[in-house]
Amino acid sequence: MFTLKFALKNVISRKSSLVIILFIAFSIAVLVMANAVFDGTKSGIEKTFSQNFTGDIVIRPKAQFPMSLFGDETPVTGNLSELPQLIPYSDVYDFVSKSEWVGKAVPQITGQAVLRFGDENFPAYFFGVDAQSYIQLMPGIKILKGQAFSNGQDALMLSDVMLKKIEDKCGVLLDVGDKIQLAAFTGSSYTLRAATLSAVYEYSVHNDLQDKIVLINPDILRPLIGLNSTEIDQSLFTEENSGLLENLEEDGIDGLFGDSEDFETDDSFFEESTAQESRPAQGKDGAENISEETIWNYIVCSKKNGRSAKRAVRKLNREFAKREWPVQAVDWRAAAGMAAQYIYWMRLIFNIGLIVIIGTGFIIVNNTLVIAALDRSKETGALRAIGAGRRFVALEYLAETLMLTITAGILGCLLGVLGNSFLSNGSIHFSNNYLIQLFGGDTLRAVVRPSNILGGALLSLALAFVAWIYPVRIALGASPVAAMEAVR
Repeated sequence: MFTLKFALKNVISRKSSLVIILFIAFSIAVLVMANAVFDGTKSGIEKTFSQNFTGDIVIRPKAQFPMSLFGDETPVTGNLSELPQLIPYSDVYDFVSKSEWVGKAVPQITGQAVLRFGDENFPAYFFGVDAQSYIQLMPGIKILKGQAFSNGQDALMLSDVMLKKIEDKCGVLLDVGDKIQLAAFTGSSYTLRAATLSAVYEYSVHNDLQDKIVLINPDILRPLIGLNSTEIDQSLFTEENSGLLENLEEDGIDGLFGDSEDFETDDSFFEESTAQESRPAQGKDGAENISEETIWNYIVCSKKNGRSAKRAVRKLNREFAKREWPVQAVDWRAAAGMAAQYIYWMRLIFNIGLIVIIGTGFIIVNNTLVIAALDRSKETGALRAIGAGRRFVALEYLAETLMLTITAGILGCLLGVLGNSFLSNGSIHFSNNYLIQLFGGDTLRAVVRPSNILGGALLSLALAFVAWIYPVRIALGASPVAAMEAVR
């Protein structure tokens, strides 16, 4: 008790104590605010993808190449790999849809093709899904006009960004009910199809790659990308389409996939498409068990309320391994692939910059505490000379440092919470598209969590011990005689 009273008296009597407390409090406040901003960007990036096209969990086949919802993620240096199918689909879907960890589950096919308008081609990623179930799964998608197509309807849906791009470039006005021509390269020839525009929708947060997604009935997409036997719709061969081959080669598919050689044109384009049967998948017994309705590349899922997506992924993968199914569950980041990487690097650079600033501040704070303790070497020597033991001196130094840092830690956490409240309520808006994607919206949101407050408190304690160790070692190393001489 005497040690605490003595330490408190020393802290109050020193003029530098207030400066040290304010300095530490400011640094901890910055740390709390920075962590809140980091949490805001983390939840914002996740929201950007999970609520718009990845869901919380994606079930996909195991593959020898990096694979996202957009297909093969390998840098384009040659032919892209063919996307594998979910096998055994029926068993996997039944298990996933009934899992205690999964809310909604929607199967998906991914294909790459172009939208055709006169002489213009618009490359896109086609997601073959049950549109009505898919819209329910993705809260970030809002239908602006029309309605989600139903099963059996030869239809597709376009984002408002893609629709505007088409209308501006082609000088046409598209509306719900209009026919849109589609073209894709299927190994040896091009395949043509037509679909009706059933709806126009918008994403809550836009990015360039996401805005190239077209939602389409999977019954159209399968034959379009060669997943079943099909014939070309002869009604599509009009005089208007006579230049399609040259235009596709010049600015269509090549424009989307760079210099990839897997989109070379073929003179057999105006011949009937070669039937390309789906590769039969085999179950454990070796029997063929895949029909057209069970040809899917992914199952996009939402997590059940209150469940952790990370734990759900681990649980599902454990069950898949037990059943020896060649599939895996991944989170939203893996499902987004390269689309999420540049945002991740933006956040990482942002975090590193703040950490460097905060780290520099804490080095200065620590040095201030060390200097304040060393300035009291005469006082410490006098205590040793009149009989104070090593334990008393060590505890007295520790008590003083704890009083300073804990007081500063509490004050810093309060300032951090108030600062974050000001940021969140200040309606700070962004116009930069990258910042909008980073924060999941056009408004800055700082998320203060208990872990932020706990981190600030633990840091103040850690700072106390770090700032105590070096000075007390010096003080205890000095002999009482030398200290008394210094007092004279």
